[in-house]
Formats: sequence, C-alpha cells, structure tokens
Amino acid sequence: MRNPFLACLMSIVCAIGLHAAQAVDPSKGITLANHYVRLEFEPKGMGLSALVDLQSGVNHIQPVKEKHLLWQVALARGTQIEKVSNNYAPCNYARLEELPGGVQHAMLEWNDLNWWHEDRVLSVRVTVDLPPDSGIAQWRISVSNKSNYWGLWSVAYPDVNGLPESGKYDIARPAFGSGGQLLRAWRSKIQAKYPSGDWPMQFLALSRSRNSIYFATMDSEGRAKDFVVEPSDSTMSIVHYVENMGVLGSDYAGYYPIEFGVYQGGWLEAALRYRRWALEQKWAQGGRLSQRADVPEILKSVGVWIMDDWVWAGAEGSPQQMDGPLLEAQKWLGVPIGLHWYNWHHMKFDNEYPHFLPPKPGFAERVKDLVSQGVLVMPYINGTSADFNIPDFDRFGPHAIVDEAGGYKMYFYGENSGRLLSMCPTQGFWQNTISSLFNSLVEDYGVNGVYIDQIAAMPHELCFNKEHGHPLGGGHYWVDGNRDLLRKVRNFGERSGRHPVITSEGTDEVFMDLVDGYLTWAEPTDWEIPLMEVVYSGYAIFFGSPCDITKSERFFCYAQGQGFVDGRQNGWLGLGVFKPENSMKAEYLRQCGRYRVATKQYLVYGRLLGPIEPENPVPTFTEEGFGFGNKHKGTVPAAEGRLWQAENGRLAVFLANYIDQPVEFKYHIDPAQFGLKGKRFELKEITPEGTTPITSVPGPVQRTESLGPRKIKVIEIAPAGGD
Repeated sequence: MRNPFLACLMSIVCAIGLHAAQAVDPSKGITLANHYVRLEFEPKGMGLSALVDLQSGVNHIQPVKEKHLLWQVALARGTQIEKVSNNYAPCNYARLEELPGGVQHAMLEWNDLNWWHEDRVLSVRVTVDLPPDSGIAQWRISVSNKSNYWGLWSVAYPDVNGLPESGKYDIARPAFGSGGQLLRAWRSKIQAKYPSGDWPMQFLALSRSRNSIYFATMDSEGRAKDFVVEPSDSTMSIVHYVENMGVLGSDYAGYYPIEFGVYQGGWLEAALRYRRWALEQKWAQGGRLSQRADVPEILKSVGVWIMDDWVWAGAEGSPQQMDGPLLEAQKWLGVPIGLHWYNWHHMKFDNEYPHFLPPKPGFAERVKDLVSQGVLVMPYINGTSADFNIPDFDRFGPHAIVDEAGGYKMYFYGENSGRLLSMCPTQGFWQNTISSLFNSLVEDYGVNGVYIDQIAAMPHELCFNKEHGHPLGGGHYWVDGNRDLLRKVRNFGERSGRHPVITSEGTDEVFMDLVDGYLTWAEPTDWEIPLMEVVYSGYAIFFGSPCDITKSERFFCYAQGQGFVDGRQNGWLGLGVFKPENSMKAEYLRQCGRYRVATKQYLVYGRLLGPIEPENPVPTFTEEGFGFGNKHKGTVPAAEGRLWQAENGRLAVFLANYIDQPVEFKYHIDPAQFGLKGKRFELKEITPEGTTPITSVPGPVQRTESLGPRKIKVIEIAPAGGD
C-alpha cells in the first residue's frame, strides 16, 4: 500500500516545478554519481556496496561475505530487543529524481513490512541527496512503527559494512578533555555517545593518505546518538536513540541529515567543513569572543591556570599566609592567573554532593584576599551528581535519572567516593539546587568564577523516569535541561552585575554559548590534533595543559608548548611546579603564559587556520607515558608550528621548540590563500616585551626560523604599508 502522505508530497513537488520522479526497479539496485563520487546500492536489500572516490579511483567499501548493510532498526519490549536490517526484506519502492541545483535525490522504501506475526507494521524510508559539486551526500532515515506490541528502540543509519578496512585508515575524532585525536592506522573499536565530553562534536574523518571519508550528523538540537567505528569488523554506523524508547508504537521522524561521503584531504579539511555548519548553530550564536560582553574579561586575559588543594606548598596560618605561595607564583609569572580550587568545602571530595556548603573556615577571607589581587578564583562544584548517602536523599531521589528497569545511574569513581548518581537536568528542583549553590558562592563568599563539573563531560544520559515529563530514553531533553540549568546560573550573573566566570569539564559544543571556558584536562598524547580549536577558535576558550611534572623536561615542554600553539590557556598544574627542582619546567610554563598574553589578538580573538608543516626534516623524540588512561610509548616532533589569523586579517606563525637543542623550522605561506592581499609583506616578531620589525618580503612568504632550545617564536605577517 502506498503512503497517501507521500502521494500528496509528490503532487506538491511536481506543482512547484521540480523534475518528475522516476520510479526504478529495486531488484536491480541503483547508482548515484557525479564527478566526485559513485554510490552503488546493491539489488533488493539496497546495501551500500560501493563508495568510490572518482578523483582517485579508490573504492572505500570492501566486499563482504554476505550482503551489505544500509540501516538497522532495533525494537524493544521490556528487556527484549530484536533487530531488523535492510536485508530483512527487499526494498519495495525506489525513486530517483533531480532537484533544483542539480541535486540527485534517491528515495528507498521498505513499506508495510510484517514483523513478529503482525501484518504491515513497519515502514522505513531512506533518502540520499547528492549535490553536483561534492562527493559528500546528505542522508536521512525515518521509521514508522504500527506494532501493537513493540516499541522502537534505536535506528542505526548509515550502517555500513566493508568499511573501514582494519589498519588502513587514520581516524580523526573529537576526544575527551582535548582538542581531538588522530589515530593512525587504527585497528581498535571506537564508540562514544554524542553529545558528551567524550564526543564533543558530531563528526569524524577517516583517511587513507588524501583519500578521505567525512561522517557527520547535522543535528542542531543535540539528540542522543552513538558514533561507532569497528575496524576489526570493517563496520561503522551512527546509532540514533529514539524518543520514547521501547514505548508501544514509537517512531523515528528523521530529524536531521547525516553528511557522509568522500573528499580529497585530511582531518583539517574535515574540521573546516564542520566549522562552516557549526558556527551557524544556536551554541555559536553569541558571536565571536571579541563581541561577547557576557564572557568576563578576566577569563579572556588569563595567562596560566593553577589547580590546587586547600593548603598550598605547605603554607598554613592566617588566610594571607595560606594565600602567599599562589600570589608569589602570580608575581613571578607576570601574567594574570586563574585558580581552580579543590577541597575548599567541608566534606571529603566526591562525597555528600550537592551539599558543598558551608566551606572550610577562612574560605571567604582567602577569596577576598585573592580576588583583590586580580586572581580568578574558581572553586569546584559538581553539576550532575547527588550522593545516595546524604541524609535528605529522599528529596533528590524523585529527580534522579533511572534506567529502563527503574534503577539509578550510579557511578563508581573510587574507593573513597560516595555513591554518586546522575540527576536529571530537566528537573527544576535540580536546576534550582545548582543555581542556588552558585549564587551563594558568588554573593556570600565573593568568588569571581565557578567550575561546574561534569555538565560538559557526561554523556547524554538516557532517562526512563516516567514522572519527569520528557520523552523516555532518547531525544534532546538532556541538552535542553542542562542548557536551562546553565541559563539560570548565567541569568544570576547578569542580574547581579558581577558576571562570574562559568566553566565546565570537557568541551561539549552544545553548551558553548552558556559556558565561558572548557577544561581540557587530558594528559599529553602523540595522538593530539587541534580539531576542536580549528572548529571553534575565536568563539570558545579552552584551558588546561596538564602533565606529570615528574616526567622529562621535553615531555613537559611538549605538553605546554603544544597547548600554547593550539590556543589553549596553559597550566592546570599544582604549585609544586614552582619547586626549585622544576625550575626549567616552570620557566617554560612562564614563557607560554607571557606569550599568550602578548598574542591575545590571535589566540583569544583570532582563528586557528591549521598546522604548519615544516619543509625540512625536524627531529623527533620518543617517550613512555603518552595518552590518557591507556599509556603507551609515542614519538612526537621536537618542534611544531601553527598558523593563526587575527580579526584584522593579519597572519601569525606560532612556533614552539620542545627540546634542549636548537631546531631549524622551514615553512612556506601564501597570504593570499587566506585573504591577505599585497605585493609585499612586513614581517615582525612578537615577544612579551613588544613587537620588532624583521623584514619586508614579496609574497608568498618562505622562511627558515632558528628556534633556540625550549623557545617559542611568533612571526606576524601583515601587508606592507602601501599595499
């Protein structure tokens, strides 16, 4: 039976002058192609059997033992989950047409499928739109479920097998507590939830040399989904969690398109493509940092972050005596500092949440002393967790997230932690609890910033509490609830006129307009790439370059120098870094902080254009202990470069040497490629002491910089006076 809504839609399509649709025989398969890509869908089941980059001839889809996949739908009743794929029954309707602008539009339907002794209960519609000027198509899926027994649980689409071939692709992915990772010749499974700190942007890229695949959702609401790549099985998919998971008759409306296809390039080209879409979304609508008066200037000006406990460097006594080590460090650093303050509260860490107050005696006096001397004082609170052990938990329990069986989502953080469980952010009770705590810290204790832990780090929790008034399981209520919570916090700051800094853990994009700064606290790895910074530089502030200070000097300099050139505010280190035995490390940290303050027009307000690849061999070094969680031996370059652009169009080359030997770094930059016109260009060196003219050269610019041992260098490129 044909869908009457579809018939009506087709009449509208024809009426407004689009090309008439052409039904095709699904038993023969279909092909979409332009000058860039060829997509082949095999007969009957319509699995994606070929994804051919026509620029290189590479087919990214490998043969499989059985049939190729396209989609997979999971249906549930209670704890029972059953799955059906595109190969369960032949596609029974297919149509091709050309839309305005030369877009090739394919519609594939599996209509009125019988399922578990029910007739005509399941229908799936897939569309693929291939533009004429790109190898990346837009894909959509919708699922209609008329079952009187089953509810829809999840929809995997595109669900692809034969890709990626194990060990043949470098995978660029957003990652927890960092800018991103490039996993070279990857063989292990990758699976993460979006939105979350573990997958803070909704895209990834797979590359074989310059032959690459772009895989992204264009979801402006932040609905729950998983990104899954399994090289060992040559499979990849995006799993979309439906609203009212497992509820009788639930459907999936296909709320957003997926971009999936081929391009020539690497991770940088993928990030630049994603940036064009991302900056149009609600979380970027606050505008550039230079335009945002709601982001406090004190945060924009931070040079170095200190992260420490209640007692600093063993100093005890009066509040002023206890503050002494930090203020001495600030004076020596010579830049504004931020303090991320732990264990200022009366109870043990990770216990009795959210009852942080009252603070330890002397807290208010210490805050007043530090704030009066220009320190950004940012105490820790937790924005998602309540302790099951608190005496008044009965007030919190009704507002907690529960799983499909009614159990709490409890997390084990350590032997000494409480029984911490996740609260549902949609609940006004919880929103008011956190905003009241925030208000008290600002009004009663005088802090000028608050770190609200976990909000930007935790994954989209699937809540099945029927009393909460939101769809069960999937949807975008988790994002909406946390945005409402942050908005209440932020509204207080605006009403009070104090504008305290608001930060959170991780880098989840969906809160960027409501969080002033994101903590990037993952330790250094040889996999690090500035994926997030390329996408959101000029719009977001990232802080943190933590490192085990007992490791080698070059390991430490790599962590700090790379964080600096990537645009992160350095530090998030304890005051132990300033001990005499760490003097060299402290000096490198100081250098990074001073250069950041001197280049604020680039690293805060400008845009990261990407890495600068040296044209000469640059030495490397190998160390143990790279990585977050999974420690491993890694090899990294001894010096790196990044190209930044200020709002006035000027360019700056940022270079950092991580080792105790000089390094030569040769580079080539064509300013015209970045919109900077001129016959000649003035080159100046920017240092913390000021700007020094170097030379005037015709474009393009080609130079070799001599980087002293453990030194930073910044070269500005601007049009010569008359140009």
